[in-house]
Amino acid sequence: MGKKKEKKKSKAADEAQPQAPTSTPSNILTTSSAVGADPTLGYKVRVLLYDFLNVTKDNNSEKRINCTTDEHYISGPYFDNTQAAIIKAATVDVDLDRYTEDNGTEDLDSVMVSQKGQSFEDAVRALLSSFIDKRRASGDVRPCGPHHLAPMYAKFFGIDMEELKEAKFLSRLRRSGI
Repeated sequence: MGKKKEKKKSKAADEAQPQAPTSTPSNILTTSSAVGADPTLGYKVRVLLYDFLNVTKDNNSEKRINCTTDEHYISGPYFDNTQAAIIKAATVDVDLDRYTEDNGTEDLDSVMVSQKGQSFEDAVRALLSSFIDKRRASGDVRPCGPHHLAPMYAKFFGIDMEELKEAKFLSRLRRSGI
């Protein structure tokens, strides 16, 4: 009988306590490097990057990529609405010069440096607009996930693409998914 009273008191105490939000508060993650370093959001961004790179080789990657509803893939199944809003509003603070390399993204790299201080969403739109303008003459204006979006997102969030090949990451992805 004492246990029932304890349960009732505990339940009442729980109801009186404000519940912690299920998502990370937006005032904590205001920069792209903070998003990349966050254990939850950083992992989810890494899964998105992995999926960009493996969409043709991994059925699970293909399924996740094809379920997105956002034009830049910042939506479910990777992120809930709150997380997507945090990511899109994150200010780009990563030293992009540090991540510029010759990997087939030179047309994006030259414009990326000027995006520091912009929101992630604005920076992506600006870069893709510039990219599309340059490619319009060729007739193929679609950015490629593995060649354009993955390196660009990795640079914005300060993520080393080699992390996506590490056994620890791959094991967690196989075990837990997103």
